[in-house]
Order: sequence, then C-alpha cells, then structure tokens
Amino acid sequence: MANTFITPTWVLKDVARVAVNMLKFAANIERWYDDKYKVGGAKAGYTVSGRLPQRFRTTKGQAFQAQPINDQVVPVTLTDQANIATAWSTADATMVIEDVRRRYIHPAAEQLANTIDFDGLNRMTPLVWKSEGTPGVTPTSRATFLNANARLTKVAVPLDGRVAVLDPSAMVGLVQDTLTLFNPSAAISENYRSGQFGRNALGVGEWYQDQNIYTHTTGSFASSTPLVFGASQTGNSLITNGWVTATLNKGDVFTIAGVYEVNPQNYASTGKLQQFTVAATTTDVAGSMTIPINPAIIPDGNLQTVSASPANGAAIIPLGSTITTGAGTMAATTSPNSLIFHPEAFVLAMADMDGELPGAEVTRVSDNELNVSLRYVRQYSIATDQKMARIDCLYGYAPFRPDWAVRIWG
Repeated sequence: MANTFITPTWVLKDVARVAVNMLKFAANIERWYDDKYKVGGAKAGYTVSGRLPQRFRTTKGQAFQAQPINDQVVPVTLTDQANIATAWSTADATMVIEDVRRRYIHPAAEQLANTIDFDGLNRMTPLVWKSEGTPGVTPTSRATFLNANARLTKVAVPLDGRVAVLDPSAMVGLVQDTLTLFNPSAAISENYRSGQFGRNALGVGEWYQDQNIYTHTTGSFASSTPLVFGASQTGNSLITNGWVTATLNKGDVFTIAGVYEVNPQNYASTGKLQQFTVAATTTDVAGSMTIPINPAIIPDGNLQTVSASPANGAAIIPLGSTITTGAGTMAATTSPNSLIFHPEAFVLAMADMDGELPGAEVTRVSDNELNVSLRYVRQYSIATDQKMARIDCLYGYAPFRPDWAVRIWG
C-alpha cells in the first residue's frame, strides 16, 4: 500500500470526517455551506440567509382570490470562530499516520465537535416553545416521549427523519421503561449492552444521548395571579399583570387560557394550548410585566399561529409553577432539556475563512456534501524548532422552523 503523507489537506479532511461523525446535534440538523466567501474569506458577524417555504390557505368556490406572498427570510449570523491550536516538533513530523491520528487528529476533532454541539444545543433549545414533562423531574416513562412526538404530528411535522438528543439521565429512564417491550431480542440485547435506546422506535428515527444538552433554570415568583392585561393583543410581546416579585428567564414556557395552537395546514385547533417561550429575561414592575414571546400571536391569515387572541384577564400558567387556577408560586428550578426534532428545525451555517495570511501556509477544505469548511494555518518557529498549526472554523446557528422541535424537561 502506498504511503499517505501528512499534508495540511489530509489533516483537514481527516478532522472534518471525524468531527462530523462525532457530532450528535449539529450532524442531524440543516447545514448550510456558503461558498460566496471563497475569494475574500468570511469573518465573524457575516450573515447567510435562507427562505422558509410559503404558507397558503385554500379558497373554496369559483372566485379567484390571490393569496398573499409572505417571504420569510431566516438570517444566520456567523458568530463563532473556533480553533484548535497545536505545535509539533520536527521530530514529531516524522511520525506514522496512525500516531498522528491518535495523538492529534482525533482529540482535536472530538474537542471541536463538542464545542460546536454545545453551542448549538445551548443556543437553540431555549428558543423552542413546545414542551413536555416537568422542570426538575427526570422522565421515566415512554409516554412523555410519545406525547412529545404527538405534538409534532399535530402540527404537520413530517414523520420521516425525526431525531432525539437526550440528557443521559432521561435516556436511562427511557431504556429502563422499554427494555422488555420490543422485538427482536437482538435489539433488546443491544439496548441493554449500550445503555442507549435503539433506532426507529416511538416514532423517532435516531436516538442519541449527549452530555452537551442544554440545562435551563426557570424564573421564580411569589404568590401571583398572572393575567393578560388588555384584549386583542398580537405580535411578539404580551402585556400582563398580577405578578409578585417575579422574574421570567429567557427560555421559560407558559400557556394562556383559551389560546390554542393551530395546525398550519388546516388552521384548525389541535386541542392543545399554545405554548410560548420567553424571548428575554424579564422582571415585573409593580406587578406588571411586558413579556417578549415566541411564537408571535397571529390569530388569522396565512401565518396564523393561534386559535384566537387572548382575552383580557385570561390566566397565564408558567410551566413549573404551582398555578392551576387562581394564585400560585414558582421556585427557580434547574432542569436539563432533551430535544426531539426534525432536521429542518435548526440551521448550522459555515463559510470559508480568509486564506490570505502573509507569512503562513494556509489550506482550506470545504466539503459540499458535509457542508463544512475548515482552515488550516501552519508556521515554523526557528526559536523553538516547532511547527505551529491551528485549525479554525467559522459558524453560526439559527432557528429555521423551531415549531418542528419539542423540549423534554427533566
């Protein structure tokens, strides 16, 4: 067999291959590689964009009724430049390929993959409003995961391709609850040996456990009766009152009495109260609070999200509070958030970085199939007899269709 030489291109391709194989979250969402920066190179703060599909409503009868065109552009800002830097002596440069893989390539790729996954899970999860489970209570029943999957089906999320990324403790509860349910016996044996749930079960194609899962701490309030203040509110904020010493944290989830989610295909109520996530941490002022929310309250039209605008005085029930009817409290509770999602729920975008770095040897590798871009920069230091090298990538995340994901608390 011919020798494989340790070239910058070889290093980058091997890092890219290993890193993508190690990714759990980022490998299972939409990935965009934007090649328009090949010549000049992209920098942190640059933006790439994609468009959501149009949403139309059916018109019945013979009359022609032109549907409005709603172009929804999703911008993805390239926010992070992550790198792994190493220094090899000239003696190390003579090592065989497998030594290089073991000592440098695999650890670098693993670290890079964990950084990218951690950023994605911790930035995207609190933007998801659909939720199942109870903050601080680890789910131990498959019913929680079945209900989460049902939430996606009720809003016309495609059945194929769904992925679950679970907190390790949630994975333990799920495996224990399902060990005796599934055939063939080989699958049961695999679940038992690996401690991880198998594929294509409970309506989900792929199951993963990940230590990088997002952990959320809820807000808190003293005995309060939170209510909508003012009828016919729409948009991405909600005026409320009735709070006592209250803080809602970004990522907290709540429902509003009488406000139901709708199926985006038939615009009928799903029978489930629409869940909203708090878009920014907010504190009450003399009992009043204007809460930034997602999704927007849109009671009609092509982009309708709810069955109706909330009524004045409608009750607000934050997830994790003791409120059922009337007053209640909420204590700050820390809870890992697992996810079940369709790949189109989120986007990871990458672009080529600047390749004109005077005095350095620069190589860039872009893979259109994997949709990743990496840059390798190498220089020799005569003072230390070291070949210094670094691998960089530039990336950013954005919610593409966050309603195609469900958080599982606990």
